[in-house]
Amino acid sequence: MERQRYAGGRIACFVAFMLVTVSALSPVEGGWDADGKSPSIWDTLAQSPGKIADNTTGDVACDMYNRWAEDIALMKQLGLSHMLIKQLGVKNYRQAADVLSVAWTRIIPAGVAGSAVNMAGVNWYRNLIKALLAAGIRPAVTMYHWDLPQDLPQVLQDEYGGFLSPKIQEDFLYYADTLFKHLGDIVDQWMTFNEVISICELGYQVDVFAPQANKGLGAKYTCGHNVLLAHAKTMQLYRTKYGAQKGRVSIALDGKWGYPKDPNNPADVAAAENFMVFQYAWMADPLYFGDYPAVMKETQGALLPKFTAEESKLLRATTIDFFSVNFYCGYYVWAPAPGSPKELTYDVGANTGGQFISPGIPSNAPWLFKTPDGLRLTLQWLAKRYNGPEFWITENGVSGPDEDWKPLPAVLDDVYRQDYYKTYLDNLCLAKSVDGVNVGNYYAWSWMDNFEWRDGFKKRFGIIYIDLKNNLARHPKGTANGFGLSVKFGPQGK
Repeated sequence: MERQRYAGGRIACFVAFMLVTVSALSPVEGGWDADGKSPSIWDTLAQSPGKIADNTTGDVACDMYNRWAEDIALMKQLGLSHMLIKQLGVKNYRQAADVLSVAWTRIIPAGVAGSAVNMAGVNWYRNLIKALLAAGIRPAVTMYHWDLPQDLPQVLQDEYGGFLSPKIQEDFLYYADTLFKHLGDIVDQWMTFNEVISICELGYQVDVFAPQANKGLGAKYTCGHNVLLAHAKTMQLYRTKYGAQKGRVSIALDGKWGYPKDPNNPADVAAAENFMVFQYAWMADPLYFGDYPAVMKETQGALLPKFTAEESKLLRATTIDFFSVNFYCGYYVWAPAPGSPKELTYDVGANTGGQFISPGIPSNAPWLFKTPDGLRLTLQWLAKRYNGPEFWITENGVSGPDEDWKPLPAVLDDVYRQDYYKTYLDNLCLAKSVDGVNVGNYYAWSWMDNFEWRDGFKKRFGIIYIDLKNNLARHPKGTANGFGLSVKFGPQGK
């Protein structure tokens, strides 16, 4: 494959479109019980002693619930759109944008279909979104970023096991209907779920993420099945009931790129292909073709649920409006050892230190490396399989080495992150200009350091440093001050 790299990210195919991510729930929002919000499964987990690496919680997080006006003002103050244009040599600046996610527990505290809507929560999001729009920032809203209602009577996780029950589909549909009704006049870009692998594998197959179900591989597939059908019903609802809003809807899929450990070994090459199928096609094949990939049906047996004819028809009829990809890095993949169970079609593992094995440069997270060509290769693979849809990169970023302990101001010199973004954007532009991939928006994760789930604040992804020792003061890092993060792609040379 061609390894050409453009210097400094100055690539002619960019048309400026400033994008930053803002995750408006546990990672930044705080206000965990404010104004009628109920506890979520992540509130419950984070408040349990010993569950979070640095013993922080999302109770306050970055306190965006109270400081959102300050944060929007900082976005404008930094002039990120101007810096993007200057850095990339781009004209034709259009509009800024961000991704934010809505907390289910703040909108419908009881969680279930037919229960009361918390207008205090609705109005908080309306005020936030209107302020973003007034600042020239167009939001794309994620409906579910892992905050399932937890422990009130009849609330979803305790009542029926959350995403392990088909009951979740109608409860989510009611929640989505509520969002369209109350926010659809000011939001026209939606994603139903964020990172199905994170929801279903880390939360239900094993016990890494909330709700720590630890119920095995079958639970992962059951969870994913219910997510797909909840998503499809939401797409159908939007198109039939809210078509006049003229918005677009997708689902954010996450995955890694699989590098064959030995590219000259056909078994490793086949294993890497299976890895990609299990990462992305598990969700995307039903969205485009109405059924799971053949290799999954052949190898996973009764663990993998089946779609009825009506469900398959619904999935095909509600194909996503754009393909949302959350991408961070790639791993080496190799063939399973002889005698492995048939369910194991590839192998990817960690070394003795617990770090995944990758050709990339490590960050300070054991799962995350700098592998910029993996983004281009992933888009090539997806474009070929799904006939060239429009792609949005809805998360991409890195936790900088040593940022969990370096003092101010040294911690602001985030050279690793700056190079990460430059090299990934280079490869994104090569995918667009050389490979012909239809690339739409790109969003960087993340706007500020935040409560990074089980890692707390020990893993810092933000372009804004959050000073936990000084009233959560915001300090722009070098990335924010000297490098435009995000872009909208258009015809080359414009």
